[in-house]
Amino acid sequence: MLNLLAFAVNVTALVTGIKIALVALALISAVFIIVIVMKQSGNSDGMEAMTGSSKSADESETYYNRNAGSRKERILKILTYVAAGVLAVASIVAIILQTFIS
Repeated sequence: MLNLLAFAVNVTALVTGIKIALVALALISAVFIIVIVMKQSGNSDGMEAMTGSSKSADESETYYNRNAGSRKERILKILTYVAAGVLAVASIVAIILQTFIS
């Protein structure tokens, strides 16, 4: 009987540790998403078309410079998707653990 009680205490401590780790992971990924979204540039094509302004003249038109922005945006977009997935999975698993094992 004491062995069963000791096992239950160990499982409860383990589940509590997992819940804390999942909440910490969710908080870290939420902050990471905020930072990544703030680093991404907005779509300002509409305003540029209305005002007639264009890109600055000091940007050189090499192949690398033309595609450097799109590569950076693609990487930031992928990082956003990964961080959002981690946030979603961590939140769902934490909710399931909270619901079934309380």
